[in-house]
Order: sequence, then C-alpha cells, then structure tokens
Amino acid sequence: MKVALVGTSIALTEQEEKDMRQFISIVLKRYDINSTIIISGGAKGVDTLAIEIAESMGFKTEVDRYKPDTNHWEDQNGKKGYKSRNLLIAKECDELHSFSVPYHKLKCYHHEELEEHERTAACWTLLKVKQMDKPCQLIVMPPDESINYKELRKYED
Repeated sequence: MKVALVGTSIALTEQEEKDMRQFISIVLKRYDINSTIIISGGAKGVDTLAIEIAESMGFKTEVDRYKPDTNHWEDQNGKKGYKSRNLLIAKECDELHSFSVPYHKLKCYHHEELEEHERTAACWTLLKVKQMDKPCQLIVMPPDESINYKELRKYED
C-alpha cells in the first residue's frame, strides 16, 4: 500500500512544526511498517517532515520519483512541474493525508467547508484523490476541536 503524506511548504512556526510532527506520527501509527510505503513530493515543510518521521519509524519511503524537475506549476520544456508531480502522487497513492496550517497569507479556496486554512498545492492534490474515490483526509494544524482534531483522535492507540 502507498500512503501519501503531503502538505504546506510555508515556513512553520516552532509550535506548528511541533504539532505537525505529533500528528504525522499519529497518522503513521495507523499503518503497518512492513506493508506500507510512504510517498511524498519532497518539498520543504510537511513533505520533508513526513519522510523524516516515516523513515525514523522504519517505513520504506519514495520521494525522488515524485520530485518536480522545474519550479513551475505547469511543465516547462519537457520538465515535470508541480502539477504533474501532484497528479502522479494522486494516481499512485492508495490513501492521502494533506496537512495544512491556519490561514496566514493565501486563504484556501479548494475546500468550501474548511477554507480557514492556508492554500496549498496539497489541497489541490487531495481534491484529485477524492475525485478518484480514494480515502483522503485534510488535517489543519494546530488541532482545533471544530475542524479536524476529533476525527484525527480515532487514529491514536
């Protein structure tokens, strides 16, 4: 099984990074180390944290295959951009967890019911996974009883 862990690449506050680490770990505890491969796009922020935590817990990971070849949304001169990278993640994952933070600069327009978080390409990827009828979850940090915290608590032992 391939599980994608993706999310915001904006600079995290110390508390946001602490919260991200905690909840990435909680999500990973759901999965069997021997039968799960963690995939991510390799961006700074959540992607990098997720792979670091997954590897420290003993998971196999795949990152290089999903890194873009250019720093553009669209492909440029035959080089894979962020959009193609995110579509590849959406196609190849069996489940996806997208991590975001409360709105700082760019309010998300991808999720009408939870728009009070930062817009990220990971949200766009989550919508593609949802369209493919695969399990997916948006987790907004820090934990907030009115948003996702109750849903996330079910993953704890």
